[in-house]
Amino acid sequence: MKLLDRLKAGLAPEDSGGSDPERDVQIAAAVLLLAMEHADHAHDPDERAEITRELRAHFDLDAADAQELVAAAEPEAEAAISLHRYLEALNQQMPVTQKRRVLEMLWRVAYADRQLDAQEEALLREIADLLHLPHRDFIQAKLAVTENRPEV
Repeated sequence: MKLLDRLKAGLAPEDSGGSDPERDVQIAAAVLLLAMEHADHAHDPDERAEITRELRAHFDLDAADAQELVAAAEPEAEAAISLHRYLEALNQQMPVTQKRRVLEMLWRVAYADRQLDAQEEALLREIADLLHLPHRDFIQAKLAVTENRPEV
């Protein structure tokens, strides 16, 4: 079964009983990264490349699998009225260290175009809160990504 088929199966309604927690986490992380890409209403190829890079590194995916993950998550991100479902999946399946890593991934996407938009920072703050991460983690993630870089 191709990764795309496995990912689509993970998007089945919650009462289907066939949900794979790892797949749910991958989709949830990809949806959040795509939401960050769209937060400033400017679609920058550097942000999309950063999403793929982050997913590959975090989930140990090859390039094709990362592209399939993004393709599977994109309709979810576009249709999402709320990110609650995706944040809940991360909160249920990830330890705090991994949630901090996701926050850093989000910072990297937001800053991939070398500009931090007000909507991006607001979304980062909201996601950090909803992942139950203290403000200290928000600041540490920001510094980890932006330190020694211009324009932030």
